[in-house]
Amino acid sequence: MFSTDNITYLNYISTQLNIYAGIFFYVFGVWSNIFCIIMFRTVKKLKRNPSSIYIFAASLCSLVLLNTSLLSRSILPGFKFDPSSRFFVWCKLRQYLGQVSALTALFCVVWAMMDQYLSTSSRICLRHLSTIKNARRLVLLTFVVWFLHGLPLVINNQISVLAPNNVTTCSLSRDLSFQTYTAYVVTPFFLGIIPSFLMVVFAILVYANVNYLHQEQMRTRIQRQLTRMITSQIVLILIGTSAYTTLIIYTLLTVSIPKAPMRQAQENIGLTLALLLSYTGYSFHFYIYMFVSSSFRKHFKEFIKKFLRYLSHYYRAINITKLHAQGPRNSMQRYTT
Repeated sequence: MFSTDNITYLNYISTQLNIYAGIFFYVFGVWSNIFCIIMFRTVKKLKRNPSSIYIFAASLCSLVLLNTSLLSRSILPGFKFDPSSRFFVWCKLRQYLGQVSALTALFCVVWAMMDQYLSTSSRICLRHLSTIKNARRLVLLTFVVWFLHGLPLVINNQISVLAPNNVTTCSLSRDLSFQTYTAYVVTPFFLGIIPSFLMVVFAILVYANVNYLHQEQMRTRIQRQLTRMITSQIVLILIGTSAYTTLIIYTLLTVSIPKAPMRQAQENIGLTLALLLSYTGYSFHFYIYMFVSSSFRKHFKEFIKKFLRYLSHYYRAINITKLHAQGPRNSMQRYTT
């Protein structure tokens, strides 16, 4: 038998993990995505590659995900504040924005790996598909598909009061069939198994092209670096999604089994850890890019130097303006005295 104190302590650990690990993921994730957005938007050598369009879109969606799902779902509830249970509009939009941004970001990474396969193919017709124009079209199509797919979340999410403890919560409480679809199809398959499978398949195909078709000699240094960067990000995503998907499937398979409070508390810690790990691919890709790519590090250093130079010129211009403004005043004071 386990005491109530042990159960309470496990629940306390789960709450603290949500707060402190969530803040860690959020802070580093926000800066990671901001830097990626800047780099893939401003560096010319990166902008010219179609894969950069997918990474830029994925970073933008990841930034939205961290500010909607992670912040509202994990961090703020740890401080006893859940905006989705207090504000009707946010209840309607939080899960919707989180799902659309997560799915769009995941599949944009899939398309980035697919683009690497196309660009390394020995078949000219496939290489011709790897264009910036096609990349933009596919990003737009992906967003539109998931935008329309998630609309029932806006319709069915509502604020409700749970009977036993009168706890106010935001949940899917109108359509039981859509709840089942979200739990058994969207979360395990669209957010886990399908994108993970496609990433692995395209990664294997790229490896085959590069090693067996000897395409490395035909590619520029930045193209080789992009392949390494995207592959590393996929490894990061697979670590997070595999853990979360496994625990979600376990939860769905055991949902009808009676569980003791201690087991529920233990599973709650497992789900908390798995949920936080699922944000790994959305939070740390910039640092992975910096680690595996010397070209990316070089471009980032150049960006920092330009930014510091701009700040230096900006503050110097402000000081000169202040001096010019003070000059007439000083001369007027001397004149009056």
